Amino acid sequence: INAEYMGSTPVSTGHSAEINAISTNPYSPFVVATGSADCQVRVWDLRSLRNPLCGLTHHTDAVLSVSWAPFNETILASSGMDHRVLLWDLARVGTTQSAEEASEGPPELLFVHGGHTNTVSDISWNANADDEWLMASVADDNTLQTWRMSEDVLGGP
Repeated sequence: INAEYMGSTPVSTGHSAEINAISTNPYSPFVVATGSADCQVRVWDLRSLRNPLCGLTHHTDAVLSVSWAPFNETILASSGMDHRVLLWDLARVGTTQSAEEASEGPPELLFVHGGHTNTVSDISWNANADDEWLMASVADDNTLQTWRMSEDVLGGP
């Protein structure tokens, strides 16, 4: 086996429960996202794991899957035991919100897919550039859903 062990570092400052998922950012080799049983998604710089770059909070149960969009370095999806898939835009972290906007979630929360009735165990982005926002998600009740956000959410016509 041709592999080089790079070492291990605990990331105990970022999660308070076991980490269930990890995804490397296809645009930035030092950036990863993790999903945890603590209902949190954290984004990390592998060169400095003392503290996460940011935390994404809106899941209400354990996060089981995280996946970076193959077409944009700031778009991330997460899914979990709360039966939902959340789409995040890290470019919006820290954006000012009105009280009404804040009641719907943090500014970085782009979209919530709530079509599943069971734990969403995995998610996948479409690799076809002709329909990059098409996603697939699977749940513990053996359902596969393919879906995309509406043009209204994407800012289209």
